[in-house]
Amino acid sequence: MGQYFKAINTKKQEYVCPWCIDCGAKLWEWAANPQGAIFTYLLRKSSSTGGGDYGGSQTQVIELNDLTDFSDVLAKGLAREGMNMEIPEEAMVGRWAGDPVYMIGDYDESNLYETSRTYRNISKRVG
Repeated sequence: MGQYFKAINTKKQEYVCPWCIDCGAKLWEWAANPQGAIFTYLLRKSSSTGGGDYGGSQTQVIELNDLTDFSDVLAKGLAREGMNMEIPEEAMVGRWAGDPVYMIGDYDESNLYETSRTYRNISKRVG
């Protein structure tokens, strides 16, 4: 068998269930599978945008056609680089940044694994 882990946020009283996002629950499974990348998403902290970053409601749609000058498209994209960005409170990106977050195992003596069963499961929103 072995020890099973889940990600929890004690401040927001939320958790991510590994099985709910098609991940194994052993610590090495969290580390070795792509589902572990949810922490990049949940723990993001920045007040500005950047290439390849979360754009949220500030994402700009640029219509392309045969006459599009791609240097204009690139210039518009680069002009947005480093702009301040407000992320809506309901967004999942950066939701856990700065909070006490743990990978808690079911063998841990703290009883936090069991306590977290009363927390809100956010797996479907991030998975």
